[in-house]
Amino acid sequence: MHNTAVVFYSRTGTTRQAAQMLADRLDCPIFEIEDTVSRSGLWGDVRCVFDNVLQRHVPYRYTGPALADCENLVVMAPIWVGHLAAPMRSFLKDNRKFQGGLAAVAVMAARGGFRAAEEIAMAVGRPPHPVLVLLQREIADGEALQDLNDFAASLQNQVPANPPQAPRPAWLSPNEA
Repeated sequence: MHNTAVVFYSRTGTTRQAAQMLADRLDCPIFEIEDTVSRSGLWGDVRCVFDNVLQRHVPYRYTGPALADCENLVVMAPIWVGHLAAPMRSFLKDNRKFQGGLAAVAVMAARGGFRAAEEIAMAVGRPPHPVLVLLQREIADGEALQDLNDFAASLQNQVPANPPQAPRPAWLSPNEA
């Protein structure tokens, strides 16, 4: 059983680079979600937009271990058109029953990162904690390394792998009493 695993989706390689940096820091395995049909070129761009705007469930390939074999999971994905990348959203919906600890990293060009955390919460039925949002340019120039190190430290300092209720992010509606 893996204490922590990183599962990522990356169309261009930027999220893959950040996922590798985080997995190296955590000394944990890393697993990729891949497209079953290439998203390269203009038609790939168009599919990305339509898949996200229409919130389509898309086919993907995942060859990692069963999620039940992991105590904690860090999901990492890019932001497309202000939303979580469709392959990661589909993966999370298909694995909604995962009960271990869940953290998230979103990689964005300019905006939409915190909306992705909200979409992850909707897909799995609970908010991820902690959440990190990175800019693509910070990954490319190495500035994101300190943020990833801090994120890894916060993951390693969490006591329970599956807390009774993760802290509710302020950007979600307040808890009902």
